[in-house]
Amino acid sequence: MTAPADNSLTAPARTDRRIVLNTGALATSSLWRIGISFGLQLMIARLLGAQGLGQYATALAWLNVCQILSELGLPQLLVRDLARHPERRRQSFRTALGVQIIAAFLVWAGVFGLTAILPYQPETRLALLLITASLPLYAVTSVCEILFQASERMELVMGVEVAINTLIVAASLVVLWQGGGVVALCAVMIVTQALSASVCLWLLGRSQLTAGSQERVPQGFRVSAQRLLGQSRPFYGLALANVLLHRLDILLLSVFAGDVITGIYSAAYLVVRVLIILAQTWWQSLYPTFSRLRVQAEEQYRRLAALAIRFGLLAFLPVAALSRGGADWLLSIVYRGEDHSAALATYAILIWAAPLFLVATYAVNLLLVERQPKGSLLIAGTHIGVALSLLPFLTARWQAVGAATAMIGAISASAGIGLFLLKRMHVPAGLPRRLPLLLGATAAAAVAQAGIERFLPVAGLWPISAFVALLVYLALIWQGGAVSEADFALFRKALRP
Repeated sequence: MTAPADNSLTAPARTDRRIVLNTGALATSSLWRIGISFGLQLMIARLLGAQGLGQYATALAWLNVCQILSELGLPQLLVRDLARHPERRRQSFRTALGVQIIAAFLVWAGVFGLTAILPYQPETRLALLLITASLPLYAVTSVCEILFQASERMELVMGVEVAINTLIVAASLVVLWQGGGVVALCAVMIVTQALSASVCLWLLGRSQLTAGSQERVPQGFRVSAQRLLGQSRPFYGLALANVLLHRLDILLLSVFAGDVITGIYSAAYLVVRVLIILAQTWWQSLYPTFSRLRVQAEEQYRRLAALAIRFGLLAFLPVAALSRGGADWLLSIVYRGEDHSAALATYAILIWAAPLFLVATYAVNLLLVERQPKGSLLIAGTHIGVALSLLPFLTARWQAVGAATAMIGAISASAGIGLFLLKRMHVPAGLPRRLPLLLGATAAAAVAQAGIERFLPVAGLWPISAFVALLVYLALIWQGGAVSEADFALFRKALRP
């Protein structure tokens, strides 16, 4: 029934080098997307105002939710399973593609009904209908990228994402230059998504990821689809919860607070989003490797998991503590010299979502690898439940600052639940033993930066003060043993071909 798979064309490189390649590819893709998207939203804020930025952010939030709805939880399920069973790629691709295209049309139809109920302005309604018309085309891109990730070929994902996001921004800038509004910007997504689907199919054929001996399953599409959907149920719930983690704040603000408050919050989130996406990138690049090592080399998997969370926190904590000056500068550009104190105050709270999100997502991914998707779903559900409880109340009281406080409370609760579940399920890969040292070094660096800026209140000094504070942080973690020469030796080894 099943022939041995010939994986000579698609076998992953040495694990340490493949991790570096995957992480580098996805980080490059994410940073490029963040940078050019920030530029686009900066232009939208300048030309269309806070209301236009709020409408565009609302449309993108709905698009992201609808994309996850149409994916049916298949990406995380198939990336995990196809990383372990490459002989199932061809059959899984065909089934997943058919299922997701059908789901995309159903979700698009559902948007028509929702736009008649939600209290949006006519332009916002039209933008939602138009931007979600790209869902069937997105289904093709999504399924192709599942195979790229399962094969640990993140450079293919990077190629598609960099090219298409560059095209989206370039076309959107032309639309803005010609005087177009939010509706025209949403129309750009349809054309670019069609190109993305075409490029993905071309890369899939060229890379031969479904070549070699493949498992033949004597089942029709209906039976295969039912089996796949049955397996994906917990992953679907988790995927829906995950997209709400990132978009629930914008969706709730668009309903309860209006376009202006949503625009203020979105401006603060523009900077925070950089770290949030990098945290996702970090775990996304490691997820297929975790899945493969879990069944091939469990001890190596445990070491890699512990190393990954330690290095992640080493990077994220100082950035969260020392980035306020940079955020002030960026927000002054967004607001063109006008008062941006509300957005900066929102940012000062919201930035701590990044390291907390890193921890929560770490727990989510480990539980998925350990075949405990219900535990991952509980983490995400905790976040959503706390956010739904706190955000409307705190937003009504303190506007965008209240919304940021609510989101910090929600993600703190989800991170706490995640660590509790890891301990309860005896997953021996918790937080670093030197976490108090990392927190202390972060606090000392923040105090050093604040002291420099207080006694030398010179405009534009923040890069120097942040650099000095970072040196303080690095000196403390080196002396405390949070990093060692062995860590640098490990990186040098991984970088060698």
